[in-house]
Amino acid sequence: MTGTRKRIGRIAAELVVGFGALILLDRLLGTGGAFAKVQPNPLWLPVLVMALAYGTMPALAAAAIASALWLLHAAPGAAERDYLDHLFHLSLPPLLWFVAAVAVGEVTMLRTARYHLLERRASVARRNVARLTEAFHRLARTNRTLQVEVATDPRTLGHVVATASRLGSGDPAERRAALAALIAMAARSEDFTCYRFAGTEARAWLRGASAMTRPEVLPDALATLARRRQGPIHVGRRADRPALAGIGIVAIPLAQVESGRIAGCLVIHVLPFAALNAHALAEMAEIGGWLTPLITVRERGTATMIQPSGRVA
Repeated sequence: MTGTRKRIGRIAAELVVGFGALILLDRLLGTGGAFAKVQPNPLWLPVLVMALAYGTMPALAAAAIASALWLLHAAPGAAERDYLDHLFHLSLPPLLWFVAAVAVGEVTMLRTARYHLLERRASVARRNVARLTEAFHRLARTNRTLQVEVATDPRTLGHVVATASRLGSGDPAERRAALAALIAMAARSEDFTCYRFAGTEARAWLRGASAMTRPEVLPDALATLARRRQGPIHVGRRADRPALAGIGIVAIPLAQVESGRIAGCLVIHVLPFAALNAHALAEMAEIGGWLTPLITVRERGTATMIQPSGRVA
């Protein structure tokens, strides 16, 4: 509404200034007869300006004002010519002004509407280009991040094979280091502890490089839950949080395939919460599949199996 009022006020001011200047010019330099003897008549100018600048309605207003000035000042002289000729002389300029106002004004309005349409399309195109540019830069950043991650990721196939081959080493310390490295690569964390059950108690059997100060004995609540659970225990499940409080983020029960007995529990103490998606949990469950047979081996000169009673075969 404010913009419309400003536009109307601007048009009115331009009409006043334009016609005022023409009337003053006619008084000073002409005969005061609305430029009746000047061809083309200068009263065309405000009509054309309004039609070209603003469209039909302002041009019609200018044509009406010009016609009024023409009829008021050009009427004298009727006795000098035929009545019909005088009537034609008076009506022709206003008729042409109104025709010009409509014709030129409509063309101006069509041009203005076309311009606004193209401007809107250009604005939409600019926004789309900005979105596409941002998406491209985001993809480029993601690509660089992935390239760096791939280049620095220790879990390459060759590295995994080389680490796994160390599990057959005759040195128990070498085998434990290789197993810890494999767990760290699979769990994406160096802060883990692998607990092994001996009776009802679960004691730390293998630690990651960042887990040297973690509890030596698995808390009873978590140990009891690990014996009952087949899948990973994690803080993403509300019911699991009390058992994991103060101990870790994810606990993976390690169940033997043949007997179903829980041989141990792998606890990952620190892990980003965003990593607890379905894919990561499936990978952690897979860790239990290959880790369970390994923790049932006593590291002495030769590999021997721990019996359910805890005696060494």
